[in-house]
Amino acid sequence: MTTFLAIAENSTLEFTSFSCQAKGKLEMVKGKLMMSEVFLKPTVVIHNEMHRDKAVRIIKKAEDACLISHLVKSKITMEINIQVIPILIETK
Repeated sequence: MTTFLAIAENSTLEFTSFSCQAKGKLEMVKGKLMMSEVFLKPTVVIHNEMHRDKAVRIIKKAEDACLISHLVKSKITMEINIQVIPILIETK
């Protein structure tokens, strides 16, 4: 999460929120429990459809640069979710 936030800030991505659900699969490997697979579902909320591709690129950059994912032996899969919620401006 912190990797995404840093890259998004440097890339000037305007977003409303970022969250990431995670699930893991435990398996017995050589007599020991091991987290064999991690499934991530990052969600970014943006205001403008034009920024969708930029948001996806930043999530992928964050995945490539993530220190934790480089340290674990587990298979990591990711399902990116970008939501576009336009800003509503009140007029009188």
